Amino acid sequence: MHPSHILFVVNLFGFRNQDGTRRFTTGLFAVARKNAKSFLCSAILLYCFCCETENGPQVISAATTGSQARIVFNVAKRIVEKLADLREAFTLEPFANAIARYEVGGTFKPINAKASTQDGLNPSHCGIDEIHAHKNHDLLNVLKSAAGARRNPLFLYTTTEGYESPGPWAEIRHFAKQLLEGVVEADHFLAIYFAVDDEDKGEGTPADDDFDESKWIKANPLMEVNPLLMKEIRKEAVEAKSMPGRHAEFKIKRLNRPSAAAGGWVNLVKWKACTGAVDLEWLRQYPCWGGLDLASTRDLTSFRLVWNVEGVLYTHGWRFVPAAAVHGRTERGLVPYQAWVQAGILIESGGEVTDYDAVEECILAATTRFNVQMIGYDSWNAKQLVQKLQAAEVPLQEFIQGGKSYHPAMQALEVSYVEGNLAHGNDPVLNWCASNLIARTDQNMNTAPDKKKAPEKIDDIVALLMAIGVMQTAEPDKGGTLDDYLSDQ
Repeated sequence: MHPSHILFVVNLFGFRNQDGTRRFTTGLFAVARKNAKSFLCSAILLYCFCCETENGPQVISAATTGSQARIVFNVAKRIVEKLADLREAFTLEPFANAIARYEVGGTFKPINAKASTQDGLNPSHCGIDEIHAHKNHDLLNVLKSAAGARRNPLFLYTTTEGYESPGPWAEIRHFAKQLLEGVVEADHFLAIYFAVDDEDKGEGTPADDDFDESKWIKANPLMEVNPLLMKEIRKEAVEAKSMPGRHAEFKIKRLNRPSAAAGGWVNLVKWKACTGAVDLEWLRQYPCWGGLDLASTRDLTSFRLVWNVEGVLYTHGWRFVPAAAVHGRTERGLVPYQAWVQAGILIESGGEVTDYDAVEECILAATTRFNVQMIGYDSWNAKQLVQKLQAAEVPLQEFIQGGKSYHPAMQALEVSYVEGNLAHGNDPVLNWCASNLIARTDQNMNTAPDKKKAPEKIDDIVALLMAIGVMQTAEPDKGGTLDDYLSDQ
């Protein structure tokens, strides 16, 4: 095997839980085309089929089309056909549409993305080739739920980048990159990602030049042992330089770069340095301001406080999710909602939708415990709760959802965390939401969170920005330019 394959295989199989089950139940191997990812997938699935102790193993090679699913399956079938010793050792018999293993009653077969026809499956190992091509989550959802009864399942994703689509790849890619950057922790997920480098604001390094041959090996590890691969990439680079349409395809297939990637607003290196402790008992003596984001009833709702003590912003939050969201996130295996609930940093409230009574109780308790001056809220979906809180004399202020309101708060937060004057206690939910934040800019160069372009939930950092925004209105800047004055009129 090539060292790039060895790296993946050794990590995938080399770590075990104490009960002998695999540590990594999900593996992602992302690399540019013609780097033997489909062959690697077939070899891993065939090993699992033969060498792992599983009752009635059901190995699945899945893809959007039958022909794509058969790429991985046909490689495994060809190996079985050629190796008589392998067939004899594991009682294997290859057929046109399946490989049988009589000794344990197992099957290895390809399936396509017509998820409605796949009910009744009980997969033990799933190889999903070119996950970027899936247009929706249907097949993945069926396979995930069907594997729920297996003690030691494996989901193996092998892919090259693709054009943006509403399918699962954007979510999986974003999660994998967050995992590699240390934003989220997921002990079950192994990600190996070969691609040329994008700009790194934290390290101050520019993006790799698409046409710098010395960088291509980052996305094409087999290039060092396959001179034909280098030759083909050079030919495509010549065309890509002069034809914009070919350039996009070149970036995706040969450099493993996404077709469109909106940059995050937060510098994660600077942000992760602001892990100072947040002592709530000590902070009770100081005034604080709040932000309440009720943007979603079916996922994350956030209430967050912020204190300014001698120029340092301290923040603490409470986040609410319905049980259905926790179950859905756990089943998909990407964002660790269940672990956050168990750790007490995420509050499970309600069944299908968030129970706002629990949110109300939390806010009332916070206003009793802390010196809350004002709470900013987004009026969308908040009318009934706001009326209850106003009846309880909770100080509330509507926070207009636009660049003019958000821009000063985003500037203040950016200055604070870049200079190290923010303490968020290394809150994993806030870190996750911060890493998802993408900013939009209006014609007056005012910035605001862009929830439509954000790849995942941003509610917690939006609540923080609203809290900072209402804090700023309490002590408005006496200075400012003429343009500032006119824009406020």
